[in-house]
Amino acid sequence: MDHHCPWVNNCVGENNQKYFVLFTMYIALISLHALIMVGFHFLHCFEEDWTKCSSFSPPTTVILLILLCFEALLFLIFTSVMFGTQVHSICTDETGIERLQRKKQPRERTGSCKSVQEAFGGDFSLNWFNPFTRPCQPEIPIDKGLVRQASSLSDMDNMETTESQLETKDRDSVEVLDE
Repeated sequence: MDHHCPWVNNCVGENNQKYFVLFTMYIALISLHALIMVGFHFLHCFEEDWTKCSSFSPPTTVILLILLCFEALLFLIFTSVMFGTQVHSICTDETGIERLQRKKQPRERTGSCKSVQEAFGGDFSLNWFNPFTRPCQPEIPIDKGLVRQASSLSDMDNMETTESQLETKDRDSVEVLDE
């Protein structure tokens, strides 16, 4: 887990980090677009002496443009910083919690290009920017000592069963160990 985000009401981690990075990037881009549009609108209204600018009176239009500009600037700064920290976390292969705690536990870290490819799914393609595609997750090894064969834990110990039924039951039952 990297962190809990109240914006998306979910924890951000390995499986959904691509979506969170895209979310912050697209919000930052939309905020930048809003700032540019406000700037063009303000220049257009300023050249026209505010007469043909809007159906509102000039002071109301100016106040609304200033509020929109302020909101877009706040969102642009906030989401750009979040986007930057997430990209930095991916490139350094370090979660936000690890960075805050500054635990330098020795562990294998992948290179920045490999980390980005793992987070976004394979080699660079336009699918990296598509929030509707799922990144390719590396396969999880099945047996790393966490799964072992368990003996038959049947509630029907008192019933008669044949040896072949017991062998089948023992072979098919597994137990996951908590560590």
